[in-house]
Amino acid sequence: MDDSAHRKPPVSKQDPEPRVSSVKSIVSPRRRRSERSEGLTLPNVLASLTQAQRETTGPSTDESILRAYVHALERLFPTIRFAMRLSRGLRERSAIVQATTHHIRPDALDEVAITEAGLVRAGFTETAEPPPSMVLRRTYEPILMAGPGEDLVAADGLDVALARGGEIFGVLAAEFVRGDELPSRLEDALLIVAAQGSAAIESGRLRRESLHLRDYLDKLLEHANIPVLVVGRDRNVRVVSGAFGRITGLDRAELVSKDLLQLTGQHERARVLSAFVHALRGGEVPPFELRLPKAGGGNARLRFTLVPILDSEGSVAGVIAIGQDRTEVRELEGQVIHAEKLATLGQLAAGIVHEINNPLTSISVYGEYLMSKLSRSGAEQADLKRLERILRSSDRIMSFTRNLLSYARPSKEEAQPVSLNEVLDEAVDFCEHSLDEANVTVVREYGENLPEVKAVHGQLHQVFVNLITNACNAAPEEGGRLGLSTRLHGQDQIQIQVEDNGVGIRRTELGRVFEPFFSTRRKGQGTGLGLSIVRNIIEEHRGNIEIESEPGRHTRALITLPCLRR
Repeated sequence: MDDSAHRKPPVSKQDPEPRVSSVKSIVSPRRRRSERSEGLTLPNVLASLTQAQRETTGPSTDESILRAYVHALERLFPTIRFAMRLSRGLRERSAIVQATTHHIRPDALDEVAITEAGLVRAGFTETAEPPPSMVLRRTYEPILMAGPGEDLVAADGLDVALARGGEIFGVLAAEFVRGDELPSRLEDALLIVAAQGSAAIESGRLRRESLHLRDYLDKLLEHANIPVLVVGRDRNVRVVSGAFGRITGLDRAELVSKDLLQLTGQHERARVLSAFVHALRGGEVPPFELRLPKAGGGNARLRFTLVPILDSEGSVAGVIAIGQDRTEVRELEGQVIHAEKLATLGQLAAGIVHEINNPLTSISVYGEYLMSKLSRSGAEQADLKRLERILRSSDRIMSFTRNLLSYARPSKEEAQPVSLNEVLDEAVDFCEHSLDEANVTVVREYGENLPEVKAVHGQLHQVFVNLITNACNAAPEEGGRLGLSTRLHGQDQIQIQVEDNGVGIRRTELGRVFEPFFSTRRKGQGTGLGLSIVRNIIEEHRGNIEIESEPGRHTRALITLPCLRR
């Protein structure tokens, strides 16, 4: 009989409104046995079940596993109706998971029943108790409805428990015409399907749980904010957290299967190997700190604790390294040391200025006295010019020491109207020696009749000295050009531009130029504080500064400051 015309595909959630009214019998087959079931052999049964097994490999759902095995039974016994149902568990969803060949009667929708004979077939005793969510019956009561166009006759059935490890969790039932001779191999097939299907359900659940745990662990490692490494006995990295990759700048996927020693610097490898071997032997390893090279240059400072990992037999299978990022702490410690050095330098500068000013005052006073006396006595003009040069040089030294003192000490000046063009000229004079040494030509393009800005004179002087000094340090060997310009920007701002044609700043470093202690100069040639101080001063004056640069061509500092209204 062609059953495709009236059979619905197996379902996992029962239709709440079946198209056929509730009955207590199913269709009577026109033939007592199908030709297919007459010649059914055990190899045929095993072949059909093997196909079902192939369909349920991988992390299949309970529903898909039930459907595959019900389909396998349909192929073998087309005149028999089948239902494979799982009981509700404490952690299961409220709906019953099932696969059937026909709709289930409305009065059987909310319960899963098993007969005493079905327990015995599965190897349990007659006194065995199914789980509380299943109903135990003495005899089988049909649960499947007839399909559209089928004759209704009395039905009977047999079932077998689905169980694993002594735990009953479902039932497999077959229904047929009451009084008919059972098809050959039907009961054997039910027992095989019950055993194989139960194993498939348990395996599927284990696979799903394993994948869930793997995904959970993967997400945990990806989003954890601490660096973690799991290393096998062969020193190869097995698992790595996302934080480790983010801190070191290394790709997480590339880290897996790498030798642990390849991640460390050459001078750190002996120490790491010793700690790793000691941990593999089960010894206690004190926490230690490592410098790990970053992909983009520089080093990360990580403090690691090593803990051995034991396998199921209690042997050490590897080591887990749990780290703590100490990079920022070390940088802050370095900043404190630098700040202390600068504070000491400021005190030293104040002392030097004082020692210079004492004899310089004598030179200036006596020089003016001699100039006045020689002028009155009619001394030679050449001698007067020489004396005038001495006085100008002393004034220059006095001006320099005053500027040095204001630069080294925090300014106590009050904000007052200041001419930006004059402050720029003073800064150029202050940096004259640096400009000459770097062979830098200064080109001024000042706006005329610009309004003044309200500012602390010494602080603005410090801003421009820093920018001019940076331009000198970046100048080409053959000499360079420094452009200084001022102009009115809008109605209430003045824009100052300081531009050089030096080596420029790389794009990757441009975003960090305002960071304290970050320097693009070679190690030991700069403190990295200049632009940080510049930005702080500009922001305190309610202004803004931007740095633009093109490597090998130029660097431009654009400063805007609010001006006083005229």
